[in-house]
Amino acid sequence: MWLWGVVCLTASLTTTGAAQSNVELVEVRKIWDRAPHNAFTDLLRFKDKWFCVFREGMAHVSPDGALRVIASEDGKTWTSAALLIHSQADLRDAKITVTPDNRLMLSGAGALHPPAEFKHQSLAWFSKEGREWTAPVRIGDPNMWLWRVTWHNGTAYGIGYDTAGEKFIRLYTSKDGRRFDALVPNLFDQGQPNETSIIFQPDDTALCLLRCDGNPGTGKLGSARPPYSSWRWKDLGVK
Repeated sequence: MWLWGVVCLTASLTTTGAAQSNVELVEVRKIWDRAPHNAFTDLLRFKDKWFCVFREGMAHVSPDGALRVIASEDGKTWTSAALLIHSQADLRDAKITVTPDNRLMLSGAGALHPPAEFKHQSLAWFSKEGREWTAPVRIGDPNMWLWRVTWHNGTAYGIGYDTAGEKFIRLYTSKDGRRFDALVPNLFDQGQPNETSIIFQPDDTALCLLRCDGNPGTGKLGSARPPYSSWRWKDLGVK
């Protein structure tokens, strides 16, 4: 039997020129292997602790997925803080962030067990310290896999990708992390777009790295200025 574990990678970055940098891997450490399959991680620092979240299950694709939260003060010794389960769904792709009112917000997607009205529903949980979590809250529309939530200037931004066959992504915003409204209903619809990550620059420019799985299946970089309703996209030429 294969046993998949969560590992922590430490790297150092050395700049050798204006357009070139070398990354040196200095340490690899396994931090968790309690389930047969442990994968799809996210990591942040909150109240002097590291929090790592990920999916646990019997396999990469299995109906029993749960979201594990582990914590560490030094990055070396890790303990379980919580295990979030859902009786009606395989929980996948845990992401964690901090809300403006200084709470942890954990989000993920539920692959609903049949029979169900739809295939997927994105969910969110909230915690003040990482151990006690609220009941799940539905975020975004059904069959829109909301990949990651990023807060900027008191507003949450997240991009969901369609899982019902139409193959497009949608930009959502929220003021409370619970109700997400579509800011751009169809943000991009070429090349089977799906997973995303948004960052905001000091001048409030938003940058979005987008994965595409179609032909040619190369990544895209999107950029937008406030109010983030109009985006420009560049093909990165790499997958």
